[in-house]
Amino acid sequence: MRKTLLTFGLLTLLLTSCLPQDFQVPQSPLLSTLERKSGLIAYIGTDGNIYISDQGGGQLRAITEDAEIPENQSAPIYFYQTPTWSSDGQKLAFVGLSRTGTQITTELYVADLEEDASTKIYSGTNETTFYLYWAPDNSSVSFLSSTPSGQSLILESVPATGGNRLVLDTGAPYYWSWAPDGRVMIVHAGSTGTTSPERMAFLQVDSSVTEDGLTLFPASFQAPAWSPDGTRILLAARDASGEDSIVITDASGQLQKTLGAFTGEVAFAWSSDGEKVAYIASDRLINQGLLGSLHVVNLTTSDEIVQDGQIFAFFWSPDNEKIAYFVPFLRDSTPQEGDSGGSTQSIVLQLNVLDVNTGENHELFNFVPTQEFLSVLSYFDQYHQSNTIWSPDNNNLVLSFLDSQGQPGIAVVAASGQLEPRLLAHGILAFWSWK
Repeated sequence: MRKTLLTFGLLTLLLTSCLPQDFQVPQSPLLSTLERKSGLIAYIGTDGNIYISDQGGGQLRAITEDAEIPENQSAPIYFYQTPTWSSDGQKLAFVGLSRTGTQITTELYVADLEEDASTKIYSGTNETTFYLYWAPDNSSVSFLSSTPSGQSLILESVPATGGNRLVLDTGAPYYWSWAPDGRVMIVHAGSTGTTSPERMAFLQVDSSVTEDGLTLFPASFQAPAWSPDGTRILLAARDASGEDSIVITDASGQLQKTLGAFTGEVAFAWSSDGEKVAYIASDRLINQGLLGSLHVVNLTTSDEIVQDGQIFAFFWSPDNEKIAYFVPFLRDSTPQEGDSGGSTQSIVLQLNVLDVNTGENHELFNFVPTQEFLSVLSYFDQYHQSNTIWSPDNNNLVLSFLDSQGQPGIAVVAASGQLEPRLLAHGILAFWSWK
């Protein structure tokens, strides 16, 4: 049996290496067992619990087991969300949300995979935590919560082992990027009122918080991005003449370089080696997010690749050689027998991979995203810094989709495009570990 399995695995690899670009080999149950595993996938199951497994469905572990999602919406409810890996792949932070009557309780947990135990590190009432971002040294977890009124967001931090929380800042909307040393953030915060105008600033994070504002005025963008080596910051700024540009500053916020002007809104991300920047600039905004062409700039040579089209979001591969990007389409949905009403429209995403060295790209998968995954893509420039959909070995991606019956699932998609996507589990949102 061992020889037979090995022969099958070698044959599959040989076949896929010789296939035309647009041809996909059907998945075999044996392939998920034989292929080399890389990292782990954390996902939210349809029962509201958190699970982890490898890309073949092995090493399956239920991190939580007590979620309750009753059919009666007025009954108490408890579920988990926002699984977020530490950079070393050894810990997983996640949020538990409960509602009893009108009271909402947020609980923040950290699961230690080596210890096989989860620790509650924070609990709060009347706030909803919806985004987590580990400090670079994995010593603490920063998180964003909404207030009951929904008019402001609270940025907080708590030690990964538990302890006193530290309120860092408020604002709405709110975006931030950690410096690699974990002692300072660059933030871009706005306001729905006039008491706290839009600003960009440094937050020095210690036992107390010190804010130092930037002299640059923010253009229309979401998340700033600190370079991986800590020497530069990627921003969008408006000059005195009213022109908006993508700019790079030094670590103190002093302007170093202008990458280019844009109109409308922009979203961007560094490659992990800090040598390239990718961005989408668009004057066409949708309900959440933006649409535009994808630009990839080599900062050393100034060479630029432009992938034209209405691109919605992207994620760099760990080796900096590929970018997974998404193109949205609207599809008419015919009502099922017995349903009332006319046809509706749903969003379909086309997943593509761009080779940033050659400029070649290929289509991998067309799918209807879960609402949770669509929300991530709407803010991909912020999520790009805290989560990844790429496997550590650059060979696969993990996506959250709805099947033809509307049931949510987690798919593993080969970045080569030469294997059909594989259903990993039934779930609504998944992320791959960094290592």
